[in-house]
Amino acid sequence: MKEVLVVVGAGSIGQAIARRVGAGKKVLLAGLEEQQAAATARTFHDAGFDAHATRVDISGVVISSQSGHRLSALTPEQDKALATTPVEDLLNLDLVQPGRIRDTLHAYQLSKRGNSLRVMAEAVRWGRRGARVNTISPGIIITPLADDELNGPRGAGYRRMIEGSPAGRAGTPDEVGSVAALLMGPEGAFITGSDFLMDGGVTASYRFGDLAPEATPY
Repeated sequence: MKEVLVVVGAGSIGQAIARRVGAGKKVLLAGLEEQQAAATARTFHDAGFDAHATRVDISGVVISSQSGHRLSALTPEQDKALATTPVEDLLNLDLVQPGRIRDTLHAYQLSKRGNSLRVMAEAVRWGRRGARVNTISPGIIITPLADDELNGPRGAGYRRMIEGSPAGRAGTPDEVGSVAALLMGPEGAFITGSDFLMDGGVTASYRFGDLAPEATPY
């Protein structure tokens, strides 16, 4: 039986990862818009991949029961343990109650931190079954969405982040694919429970560089 590579949300970065590590595997492209996933699968099929498409609704740590069963039905028997969390349970968490989240950026930061912690916890749980779990946190990667942001109301802020970073440029989906290939391949066999930040040094510049907030005068 072929190994199965499941890509949920087959946008520019997901496609780059699939191209990098999907050769010889069954590539399952899953997304909220089935027509878009099917179009991507056709492109992969025309390039020689064993590609298939399905619809799945995923939001953060939530996989709807119906979508989860559809996805698991297309993957090997040993991979059918999908996590499900009721939306109501998430909305009742203390940290998402009114007054606890300052703005949309704060909400984003909380979600990213929550994702990193979840990866650590899942790495322990899945490690008992011989699996590894890691995550990649990309910075500004040139995709259609990033292009919209760069040319939208917040474009100036994005361009300032790029110009003030050590790399001095945005990243590409294929660069993210290379990191994913390391994590998913034999060279990454000792890496699990980790979050890989690849943002061209933007975060470093916010702490120690030109992007750091000005010191408050006393």
